[in-house]
Amino acid sequence: MTEAEAAERRARYGPNALPVPRNRLLGLILRQFRGIFNLMLLIAAGVTFSLGEPIDGAFILLFVFLGTALNVYQEHKSNQAADKLKAYLLNTITVMRDGMEKEVPTDSLVPGDILKLESGDIVPADAIVRVARDLLVDETTFTGESIPVSKRASASNATGADKDTVAADEERLLQGIVIVRGNALAEVIAIGQETQLAHIAKTASAVQPESELVKSVDKISNFIMKVTLLTLGFVVVANILIEGRQADVTGLLIFAIALAVSAIPEALPLVLTFSLSRGALEFAKRDVIVKRLSAVQDLGSVNLLCTDKTGTITENHLVFSNVYPMAGSPYDPLVLARLAAINLHDRIPEPFDHASDEALSAEQRRIVEGYSLEQEEAFDPALRSNGAVVKHSDGTTLHIRRGSPEYFFGEGLISHDVVEDWLQNEEEKGHRVLGVSYDDGTGARFGGFVSFVDRIKDSTIATVAAAKQMNVAITVITGDALKVAEAVGREAGLVTESAEVTEAAAFLELPPVERKKRLSSIRVFARTTPEQKLEVIQLLKEQFTVGYLGEGINDAPALKAAHVSMVVQSAADVARETADIVLLQNDLRVIIEGIRFGRETHANTMKYIRATLISNFGNFYAVAIGSLFISFLPMLPKQLLLLNLLSDFPMMAIAFDRVSAQEVERPQRYDLHSLYIIFVTMGLVSTVFDFICFGLFFRISPAVLQTNWFIASVLTEILLMLSIRSLAPITKAGWPAPSIVFLSVIAMALAVGLPMIPATAAFFGFQTPTMTHLGIILGIAFAYLIVTELVKRPLSGFVKKK
Repeated sequence: MTEAEAAERRARYGPNALPVPRNRLLGLILRQFRGIFNLMLLIAAGVTFSLGEPIDGAFILLFVFLGTALNVYQEHKSNQAADKLKAYLLNTITVMRDGMEKEVPTDSLVPGDILKLESGDIVPADAIVRVARDLLVDETTFTGESIPVSKRASASNATGADKDTVAADEERLLQGIVIVRGNALAEVIAIGQETQLAHIAKTASAVQPESELVKSVDKISNFIMKVTLLTLGFVVVANILIEGRQADVTGLLIFAIALAVSAIPEALPLVLTFSLSRGALEFAKRDVIVKRLSAVQDLGSVNLLCTDKTGTITENHLVFSNVYPMAGSPYDPLVLARLAAINLHDRIPEPFDHASDEALSAEQRRIVEGYSLEQEEAFDPALRSNGAVVKHSDGTTLHIRRGSPEYFFGEGLISHDVVEDWLQNEEEKGHRVLGVSYDDGTGARFGGFVSFVDRIKDSTIATVAAAKQMNVAITVITGDALKVAEAVGREAGLVTESAEVTEAAAFLELPPVERKKRLSSIRVFARTTPEQKLEVIQLLKEQFTVGYLGEGINDAPALKAAHVSMVVQSAADVARETADIVLLQNDLRVIIEGIRFGRETHANTMKYIRATLISNFGNFYAVAIGSLFISFLPMLPKQLLLLNLLSDFPMMAIAFDRVSAQEVERPQRYDLHSLYIIFVTMGLVSTVFDFICFGLFFRISPAVLQTNWFIASVLTEILLMLSIRSLAPITKAGWPAPSIVFLSVIAMALAVGLPMIPATAAFFGFQTPTMTHLGIILGIAFAYLIVTELVKRPLSGFVKKK
């Protein structure tokens, strides 16, 4: 191909690159306003400003933009950190143009280019092998298999779109795979969005993630919105009917908006952001990047963690395990296996070669060093073996073959019956076995077997045990063979019987009823293709909240489908772009710790939701109903917004509260039914005490009622928070976090102090309370705490039964 032809095709096909998301910062900002809370508050602020109350409107906007800014900052910072990991594709590659070799940027490749590929190269586009010499490639990112596979030159002369359909898998190179050994000339057949990698990325983008946190908060938001709007509509209409023409409609509307804001837990987005950011910081200390902030809490709801075997359960490093020597043979099988790949340092070693070299003793290494390579024989996929002719320093030569046990059975060098027991024992342990033979000029002779193992990590067993303590099941989804996967599952403590292991294809062929019956008991899915991974994850989601840890291109659709998706730093670009969480270290322990962080975040979020719903709605109904019996507003809009501000700041500190061990033992979910029961029951108690306060002070004067009710509301809301932060008795709940205690004291002091300072009292419409009235308010607050504790006990028993 000439440069002119390449330029013409570049104009026709475009760059060899995946599409890059644009305007991500703007997208992050817009995403913050998808929730109902922020939209409701923005509408309320707009209406308040239009009615000529800028201070009240500014109070509302304070909550909205503070929470939004923190959320955007955290997620944008995480995305920037993740972007720095993008160094997957090579910048340049050698191609044949104008009859000579040229180094060109990978994004300038076009269909028809001839790539010159060597050991260590990453294939930059889909291609067909035209010339190959001893070509082995690593397809782990697509297949999940860690063992290199052989590729051969295509005999087809097909052109155009027919190339891809005619080429066999053994003749095709996909973008992103690594050349392990040998070299090749390959013709580019697809670039950019037409590659297999891009198609998988497109599949991934078609699967929309569902955040459990967002769904649950939306349900709560809808409930609050409906109750608030119905109640306010009734109050406004009732006041107008009662007061008739004397009704101050504008004042009523401002009062209704302020009352609505007092009912809405407007600090919920801020509390969530504080809680999630705290979790993200804990992750960062463990070299974990959180891209989607809500994933921190979603992780707490995970009760099934799906992961690949290689690199997470195992070390992804083959080591020598055992030998089967042949009686009478002068050669050690391990030495023969090493001599079959004697030119180890001239190329990227295969896992078997590396393991053989590492296992050599000093004496065995001296024997190997006495030989030199005469001729290398490439891996033959049909025979499943490779070989080498080596020459000793004394002039003698050896012809060595190394391959699968089936090759040597087929050649008649050894009988299967002789080694059946040994092979079966190795297979049951999950070991990989290679056979070796040698020919010293007198004919080929069997030299024995060598077995290798990809050991489980030292931390795996403890991690599995920790997951069980937290009631998190672990399921391995791998492309490895059934026996190997089962052996690893048993060693890790995941599998106790063979029924817990299945090949994905066999499982998916079962009738739906049988699949559903067996699904929860399967701990290992073996021989899984990318399409099957996606299907398995979707099935598991019907019964579990699924977290998925992957790293390959083939994992992208499954990552997108999972409730929470995680990848390691070395993962393919498309997998990293898809994932919610990026692990800089491939360690399963970090995820189990992350689940604990997520559950702590959920527990603290629930504390806030319980406290704010009970206190807000108790006060909301009391003020709304009280307005029907008096000719003035029971609390001014400014006072309502100040009440919200003072009570919310200590409540926001709940994000940093301590969490008991019992609260993280089980997966956390938003039990909306139990939440509503608690909210209605405890809210009724709050309303009763509000009416007591109303009844004691409303006859004195409007300012006295408004001031005393304001002080009482702040004190009772803070005491409620300290009580309801745990469903256990307050004496057994443990001390709250220091920040909660500090802010609670500050809020109580301001609630009592602001009405006593002339400037602030005049601004907010307060009247300085008398000491007698303060004593009555403190008595009401103390009685409220006692009644709350008494009512909480039966509710605690009800929730535990749920």
